[in-house]
Amino acid sequence: MSTLIRSVFALGYLAATAALTPSTAWAETYWDDLTWQQRPLVLVQGGTDADVWAGRLRADRCALVERRIHWLVIDEDGAVSRPFGGAESTSFESRPLDAPAAATVRERVGWSRGDETRLLLFGLDGQRKYAGVPESLDTIWSLIDRMPMRRAELAREPDECRDD
Repeated sequence: MSTLIRSVFALGYLAATAALTPSTAWAETYWDDLTWQQRPLVLVQGGTDADVWAGRLRADRCALVERRIHWLVIDEDGAVSRPFGGAESTSFESRPLDAPAAATVRERVGWSRGDETRLLLFGLDGQRKYAGVPESLDTIWSLIDRMPMRRAELAREPDECRDD
């Protein structure tokens, strides 16, 4: 009889664990799918200057494509959208992320209500490389261009956005 009770308890525990695992795993999948493919650049909106940064990013589409930038925005209420996916064929179109993916992005960024406007750059490895308010996007672009993976990309194909 005690073996039956332990078996039922064990099956109940496994079922509960399995029910919790997919949502967590699925939410991480969004970020994991970007790893080694694109560089997430997150704009946290915390004031009026967020619109200025959004305009600058929209004006530099070539740099976004060249550097494989996956641009995300977290608004003041915590909603997460993706204005640009980083591919050559991608157009600017703000697409909201679903709740689990948005929660993953907020967690990676360390977002909390009342945050000031800032940019966060993550490398192809998914690790944070920059967080703050740069003087210009050139600060972000030059940081990326110094990264080993980007240098390898530039060795294979020169940057088509450069004026020189």
